Amino acid sequence: MIIKNKRTKEAVEVTYSEFFVLFRKEITDAFESYEKSELAKPYFRVNNNIEGDFKFNLQWNFNHYTNSNWYIEKL
Repeated sequence: MIIKNKRTKEAVEVTYSEFFVLFRKEITDAFESYEKSELAKPYFRVNNNIEGDFKFNLQWNFNHYTNSNWYIEKL
């Protein structure tokens, strides 16, 4: 996975597991924001796999639901 800094344009290649260790706080914030957004939708069907749905579209969700200086450029 390639992550890139929005300010410096520095690109770093990390594995999936390294990404989850390095960006634990940002991922948690993004997941909480995602969950809040999904549960606020009147048509949202509550299921037991909301975390799986978040991880399925990890690139989009991380880039749009967190206020990090880093974004996922490529998985």
